[in-house]
Amino acid sequence: MLEAERTWTVEAPVDAVYAIIADVERYPDWHFFATVDVLERDHEKRAVRATCTHPTPVATLTTETTFTYDPLAEVEARRAEGDLKDIQGLFTVKAQEALSVVTHRLLVDPGMRLGMLLRGPVEDRVRNSVLNGAESGLAKALAGNG
Repeated sequence: MLEAERTWTVEAPVDAVYAIIADVERYPDWHFFATVDVLERDHEKRAVRATCTHPTPVATLTTETTFTYDPLAEVEARRAEGDLKDIQGLFTVKAQEALSVVTHRLLVDPGMRLGMLLRGPVEDRVRNSVLNGAESGLAKALAGNG
C-alpha cells in the first residue's frame, strides 16, 4: 500500500489553481497520467468517468477512474476498475491570504503482484516522483496560464 501526501503553497488565486486541478482531461500535460479518455461527463461538462493510463517503470497501467468535484475546494479521483486493486487521489485547494494552499493525497493499493515490486526504495521513488511531479507540474501549468 502506497500512501502519500504533500502540501505546498502557490502564488495564485484559488480559482486559477482549481481550474487546473478540475480540468482532468489536461492531466497528461502536467500530472502523472499518460492519457485520459473521458467516458462520461456531468452537467458542467467535467469528466466524471474516464479511462486513464499511468506510466510506471514496470508497465503502463490502465484504470477506469471516477471523478468528483467540490467547486473551488477539491477534486477526487477513485478507481472504478482496472490494473490496480485500488487508487484514490485527492487535490484540495484553500486560500491563505494572497496564496493558495494545495494538498495532494494519494492512496494506492497495487494488488499482490505489483505490490511485490513496490517496496522499500522503489516505493519511496514512486511516491516522490508522483508528489514532486504534481507540485512542479501544477506550477508549470499555472505559469502557462498566466
